[in-house]
Amino acid sequence: MKKILAVILAAVLALGSLSALAEQAAEGKYDKLTVGVTTPFNGNFFSEILGNNVSDQDVRRLIYDYSPVTWNPDTGIYEFDTRVVSAATLQQEGGTYTFALNREMAYNDGTPITARDYAFSLLLQLSPELREAAGVRRSASHLVGAAAYSEGSAKVLSGVRVMGDYMLSLTLDPSYSPYFYELKALDVIPMPISVLAPGCEVRDDGEGVYLSGNFSAELLKKTLLDPATGYMSHPAVTSGPYALTGYEENKVSLVRNEHYLGNADGTSVQIPAIDIRYVNSDLAVSELSQGAIDLLVRCARRDQIANGIRLAQSGDFGMQAYSRNGLGFISFCAEKGPTADVRVRQALNRCMNQQALIDQYLGAYGTEVYGYYGVGQWMFLMANGTLIPNDEEEAKAWEGLNLEGLTRYDFSTEEAAKLLEEAGWNLNAQGQAFNPETDSLRYSNAGGTLVPLTLSLIYPENNAVGTALQAAFTDHLNAIGVGLSVEQVPMETLLQKYYGQAERDCDMILLGTNFGDVFDPSTDYSADGTVNRLNGIDDANLAKLCRELRQTEPGDTAGYCRKWIAMQEYRTAIATEIPLYSNAYLDFHIQALRNYHPGTTSSWSTVITSAYLSDYAPEETEGEAEDEFGI
Repeated sequence: MKKILAVILAAVLALGSLSALAEQAAEGKYDKLTVGVTTPFNGNFFSEILGNNVSDQDVRRLIYDYSPVTWNPDTGIYEFDTRVVSAATLQQEGGTYTFALNREMAYNDGTPITARDYAFSLLLQLSPELREAAGVRRSASHLVGAAAYSEGSAKVLSGVRVMGDYMLSLTLDPSYSPYFYELKALDVIPMPISVLAPGCEVRDDGEGVYLSGNFSAELLKKTLLDPATGYMSHPAVTSGPYALTGYEENKVSLVRNEHYLGNADGTSVQIPAIDIRYVNSDLAVSELSQGAIDLLVRCARRDQIANGIRLAQSGDFGMQAYSRNGLGFISFCAEKGPTADVRVRQALNRCMNQQALIDQYLGAYGTEVYGYYGVGQWMFLMANGTLIPNDEEEAKAWEGLNLEGLTRYDFSTEEAAKLLEEAGWNLNAQGQAFNPETDSLRYSNAGGTLVPLTLSLIYPENNAVGTALQAAFTDHLNAIGVGLSVEQVPMETLLQKYYGQAERDCDMILLGTNFGDVFDPSTDYSADGTVNRLNGIDDANLAKLCRELRQTEPGDTAGYCRKWIAMQEYRTAIATEIPLYSNAYLDFHIQALRNYHPGTTSSWSTVITSAYLSDYAPEETEGEAEDEFGI
């Protein structure tokens, strides 16, 4: 972590002071910002329950808003959003939150947003009809009655009540109490029933909400999932600061929503329109220098960053750096095959030369991680000693919290070979003892049949990290008798396999993830609470540790971090994935982009609504530039 920040600081100092351009922008000169992203769109602009591509996330953050609660990065907790909620009460007995909604909220077409829009959003996303139509495996909500409704055994969602056009109540399931991120359970975005379920209505007869009318999987296949016109890829009626006006394979077009109430801090959205374009990683910085894009986000590769810094040194472009809230990793498909054995997973970890991969792909902007975390997460920063408690009493609560207990799989093909021998992969093609001097592939005798140790790995198309795998991973596997086939696949295909929406016909998936404000791995588990639906690992103890993490009392940050460390320690011991790296992100942009500070949230799409475009450069106060780069 310190290594990353030192390199960023050196780059910032090399820029020197940036001179202000002479005159304010001419009227109409900056009527649009074009943003370049290096992850292709998956076309899921509806909800994370259908997949969580990072570029799709960017679009969703810009076209949806008005959740009753919002994350405050300064305090690190969820709070009621006063733009949305005019009054709120909590009935302690029963855990029922009741709130009055702002009557001025409207969708981008001017249609008023009411309590029924929130109730419909929950009814839709928890419905068995959506599960049937899209093949999703949604974990139960934190609301009373959600499990029964989602399973189809109840037609009424009893934990949600509509008591008037602008009065809504949500009751938390007591089995989820305590819940560290309790107000997160109230995080719901309104959805237009007239678009997604025409002819249906949200009703409440006193026992909860339900849908009347012809609501079915077939209806959703048309209104939501149709690739040409469905709401998932072409959401025309939305609630956020921007409205989607066009989506092609490589570009999303957005215009400012004139019905939007403005940012939570009371400011208005300034940039009139935003185009988000997928750009090839190899050409991304050139696209910026040639004016094809105005903002290039989430640069991580060493060559990209080096080229971007040189561009910023010219004085015509700016740069922002911030720590990543996630990591790159290899996920196992451990529900079947060799990777179901913990010793095989441990051996594969031993064969990954993590530092060699980082040196080739990220250079000094990447750092080794040894678990399922990112260097920008507050838990890591506290456990790492980067964030210091405010007072002596708080400091005592944090004593002894560190990551020293994580299992680190130092690179060693000799140790990997021993683990494979223990796991029964100790024969050659003739059924004799495997000899690394003469045999090229290991076999096991499974039920009297010789089975070769051949594995397959998929990774996203056009991702340069894939080319670094050969020397850092594949060659080492081959050297100890493991066969590995590596295949590039479209991002959409990869995510469908990762989320279990398509057959998982591979053994490993290389991808990256950026964690949200809420880190709750308990939601990754199946309904019975033991099998992780993302990596297929069946481990009751890990599932228990994830539930206990979730069940931390709100406000007990030291207790949460202690449980987080315990979960990470056990998770690394059973090798649930191969951690590859976490890193710094750098964004590069035209100088005319002002008040742009992605480091506050580690996401360009959450801060761009406070930015503006102008040739006029306001004077910076002392220390402002340092904060800007996240140092």
